[in-house]
Amino acid sequence: MNIWILEASSGITLLYKSFRELMVNEDLVSGLLTALNRFTVFEFNEGIESIEMGGLRWVYLDDDESDLLFIAADSKEASADILSARLNIIMKAFLQEYQDTGIYQKGEWNGNTDLFKEFKQTIDEYYSQWKKAENITTLGEFFDILGVFQQILNIVINTIGQLKNEEIILDKLELMFEDFKNDSSFKSDPELKNISFSKQAGFNIIDINPRGCDMMVVERQLIRLIKHVIKILKNELTQKSFIYALLEEGLYSYIINHLDLLKKLNLDIFLLKLFLSR
Repeated sequence: MNIWILEASSGITLLYKSFRELMVNEDLVSGLLTALNRFTVFEFNEGIESIEMGGLRWVYLDDDESDLLFIAADSKEASADILSARLNIIMKAFLQEYQDTGIYQKGEWNGNTDLFKEFKQTIDEYYSQWKKAENITTLGEFFDILGVFQQILNIVINTIGQLKNEEIILDKLELMFEDFKNDSSFKSDPELKNISFSKQAGFNIIDINPRGCDMMVVERQLIRLIKHVIKILKNELTQKSFIYALLEEGLYSYIINHLDLLKKLNLDIFLLKLFLSR
């Protein structure tokens, strides 16, 4: 897995972290990646989400507010959902550490990449956790489940961010999550404590260590959590506005495009009922 954090408008690399050797020039790759994203935005009015190129799988996350482009590359066998979910964790951590604190501001960066060197250690810590878990090949489906749930939670949080009553909903999610953590059923597995929520970063479930948890317990609690989240959103919106908001954010496209995987994980009926019924 290799990570690029670029200034979207200029293509300049703020940070590059490599975990696998690429026989290419880092700066040339940065320019190509930025140009590809610009082309798709210009031609199709939306950026790249995931592509296969050069024998690798590439995922993109574009943050317009900061003018930053986050890109990850891994083997083409890697799950795009999991790769995107992990990149989203890295993106939110970077924005929280540098943008929210004023160290980096759109249009005001002086080109000093030394400001971001310490963040490579943060990426190392995430990567170390993820690779240890990946060594257990029998946990493939568990990682798929985590990837699916993380993507869905990301989409839901992004949807809330577009609503007029965003703060009200986020306040209710915060209270719900505090109650959720204090419930005895949530405390039934110690790894569940690694699920986190903040108004700024949303939900993070990728830090769960599969080697130290009961996967069935964790999956049940994740399903329970998503049900609570959607219940709050449905209570704040009419059914029509609920469906339209998620449609705009690409939730239903995500389910349709990943229906085979969802069937394999026995999540297809659950998710369709959750997002289509009142």
